[in-house]
Amino acid sequence: MSGKKRVLLLLAPGYEELEAVTVVDILRRAGVEVVMAGLEEGPVSSAREVKIIPDATLDEVVEEDFDLIVLPGGLDGTERLAGDKRVNTLLKKQLEKGRAVGAICAAPTLLDRAGLASGKRLTCHPICQKDIKDAALEGERVVQDGILITSQAPGTAMEFAFKLVEFLEGPKRVEEVNKGVLAKL
Repeated sequence: MSGKKRVLLLLAPGYEELEAVTVVDILRRAGVEVVMAGLEEGPVSSAREVKIIPDATLDEVVEEDFDLIVLPGGLDGTERLAGDKRVNTLLKKQLEKGRAVGAICAAPTLLDRAGLASGKRLTCHPICQKDIKDAALEGERVVQDGILITSQAPGTAMEFAFKLVEFLEGPKRVEEVNKGVLAKL
């Protein structure tokens, strides 16, 4: 794939808003095309009833290629994503094609349950650590293992977002974007 990098961020009811919005904001500042897709049509409510109108539905973009698919956390949102066969199929195809997946907070448990993180290093929210069975759990705030990038919680969303920028566009782009953001990295 050449040209502008493309990212798909999946939104399910109950998503963690800081994780979704922070990732979209930082990636777009870096010049990355981000498509927010809801599981169904219409606004999607977060864990704290923040409503986002997605750019598309999952059905509208499921056949498209993306350099990265991002799964924001939130316990309810993660459960809804995990229970959607389209999501599991999409993630499996993404990883089989050698393309990246990012997951934060509770969302790494989805990857583990689907058998997509077996033998990989990852991190997740401390309350979800007991749910990780086949991956090697690490305590860092952000963990990258090849094309799998995971993070712990809303408080690590900025670091996670910048790690995604670094993965897609390199460290120089992280520096450029952070000149305006002033994140502590």
